Amino acid sequence: MPSACFRRSAFAALLLGASALPAMAIQLSPHRATYAVSLDATKSGTRINGAEGRIVYEMRGSACAGYSVQLRQDTQLATEGGRVNSAVSTATWEEGDGKSYRFRVSNRINGETTEEADGVAERKDGALTVTATKPEAQTVTLGENVLLPTQHVLRLIGSAQSGEAIVEAPVFDGSPDAKKVYDTLAVIGRETRDAKGLEEAATAGDLAGRARFPVTISYYERGGSNETPDYVISFDMFDNGVSRKLKLDYGEFALNGTLISYESLPKEDCAK
Repeated sequence: MPSACFRRSAFAALLLGASALPAMAIQLSPHRATYAVSLDATKSGTRINGAEGRIVYEMRGSACAGYSVQLRQDTQLATEGGRVNSAVSTATWEEGDGKSYRFRVSNRINGETTEEADGVAERKDGALTVTATKPEAQTVTLGENVLLPTQHVLRLIGSAQSGEAIVEAPVFDGSPDAKKVYDTLAVIGRETRDAKGLEEAATAGDLAGRARFPVTISYYERGGSNETPDYVISFDMFDNGVSRKLKLDYGEFALNGTLISYESLPKEDCAK
């Protein structure tokens, strides 16, 4: 579930390149996954003393019906200035061919809404145009070649299966302001099927014995002057779109997400 949403919820995740597999050859698995959130103790110099919480990610649909994603992250941070409670929720639907996208994003800090985005993105003549109602009524054209979250996931899987180690792509997911595009740089490691060290949830059902790839994605705000990424997401990506071993690096601190439960959901087959 690698998408820009993961940065804020703290997870998330393209039209396939010429060397990648055709989109229909990649089958994403509808599923519900729950991750336990904790502070990454290896990150030095942080003013965060502790963290705990949950990420619940649910994806349904198919290339024919479109993909719906519900994501909720609740995190409690123990800081030098006191306790901070963060609640991020996203609800999206993306057409299978990436021509249409609906999104609703909300971020609450200590019970108060700090960010909210709501709108629709449509691809016309190659360009992605966003019509939003929140945080304000606006229409913006983001240009060509901007990928949506599920397109990005498909691009990453196709590239991984083709042996590509580097994937660069601009990505839009709606957050935080219904108009921001992030330029992403993904580094993909070699395929493995080794079950050593996997959580129990990652070895059962349709995940058992599946190929997976280590992925690290750096997000840079388009047009920004900062040469360092705004945030970095690392995870193990199964070839059906499921992720484990999350690391969400925000610069000053990082969070880990450990897969604690996984449920395969009913598939929606395409009509023959």
